Amino acid sequence: MRLLLVEDDRMIGDSLRAALRLEGHAVDWVRDARAADSTLASERFDLVLLDLGLPQGDGLTVLRTLRARQDTTPVIVLT
Repeated sequence: MRLLLVEDDRMIGDSLRAALRLEGHAVDWVRDARAADSTLASERFDLVLLDLGLPQGDGLTVLRTLRARQDTTPVIVLT
């Protein structure tokens, strides 16, 4: 499964990415809202793990933008 992790905290991101990779998932990791928007506009994922508190925007806006593009990728909100 290909996942996008959107998390600005390095410790949380490192831990989540490592655990998910151990389970066999491919994990792309971005650290701010702008990078998340750009990545989601150009690539496809099976699941997005989305933090709400992000630099350069916020997670809720990322989710609204994703849905406005009619993208139905499942999203799990991390907060």
